[in-house]
Amino acid sequence: MDPFDQARAQNGDLTVADKLALSLGETRAAHDCLSLTAASAAAALEPAETLALGKLCLFGQQFEPARATLVRYLALPTPPERETALILLTRAFLGLKSPGSAAIQVMSLTRDYPYDTAIHSATDQAISANEIARPLLRFYALPLCKKQTAVILPLLAQGKALGGKDESIQPARLFADALRCSIIARYAGDQIPNDSLDDLEKIEQQANWLGTADLAPMQEAMARARMTGQAVPLHILHARQLSSIRASVPRPLALRHGTVVLAFFTLWSPSAIEVIQNLADAAPSAAIYAVTSWRANTGGKDEPSREILSSLRALSQSLPRKVPLLVVPDAELDTFHIDQYPAGVTISDGAVLSNLLLTDAGSIQMALYNIHPAPSTQKTSVGRQAH
Repeated sequence: MDPFDQARAQNGDLTVADKLALSLGETRAAHDCLSLTAASAAAALEPAETLALGKLCLFGQQFEPARATLVRYLALPTPPERETALILLTRAFLGLKSPGSAAIQVMSLTRDYPYDTAIHSATDQAISANEIARPLLRFYALPLCKKQTAVILPLLAQGKALGGKDESIQPARLFADALRCSIIARYAGDQIPNDSLDDLEKIEQQANWLGTADLAPMQEAMARARMTGQAVPLHILHARQLSSIRASVPRPLALRHGTVVLAFFTLWSPSAIEVIQNLADAAPSAAIYAVTSWRANTGGKDEPSREILSSLRALSQSLPRKVPLLVVPDAELDTFHIDQYPAGVTISDGAVLSNLLLTDAGSIQMALYNIHPAPSTQKTSVGRQAH
């Protein structure tokens, strides 16, 4: 079920009917949010109604009314669902492109409430949003990482998941989050106590993981992290280039000279096109290649099929013009320890600069961190206070 779960967790997994229905609901919510917000300004709503209005505005993508409503709720003497409101306010600030303010709400959550799955998800979102620029990385992402790993590491050492009211977060994901924070610490020029790659490697080698579904993804995540800063494992990718208008042609790609970004994808990774487009936008002068294998798309033999070939050619039309689509032997793809998609490997003069899963704007910036200057923060609010 892992490929299916990966696909469902990504953007772009909705059908056309799903998108139309969701858009209709959001449009209605936006209209009702604005009308109810205007009406509530002259009336005293009950606390539950105020919180419900904040949720409605969030669903309608009306982030400023949501922020104002949730701040009003939190200003009550004793808001009955303060934790929920802080999580919602975090989402409102993320929608407003104010990652610093989102981080401040998460810091309040981690200070005042037991760490659970809801707080973990909010922390993940705030960390990702603050990966977009070096000052945000140091001032907000790194402190949040320290709080997150202080909870994660003891759980992993005991072989436990993170529990919650309705769901739990499995150790493999917790392990990946701890690795991400280790990478953030390295890029920020700091160290998280007891969170070196060596410490995580000791956890990954514990006997209790043998025979569990968590072991393989933990091993692959550790291998990707260990690859950073090392020599690229291959001199050449023995690729074939596909296009929508001609047969595939050999396109060997040298990896020991110059800088290249390999964007690994599959047909079942619905966010791949968006991620590759965002990579191209973030690094317009970089040599970016969309890379896959036959086996990665089917799980069967590593050889072409008429259906997959047709689908890949159609997909190539949606890629940015400067991004070639390459099919490589699956063994060469495995050399980079890619077990989730989309993923990005940045290589410069034969050294691996990064090997990361690409899930959002933050991970894209981290993947490109060492090949171009950090983006300007002029349009990003670093420390806007909520209340």
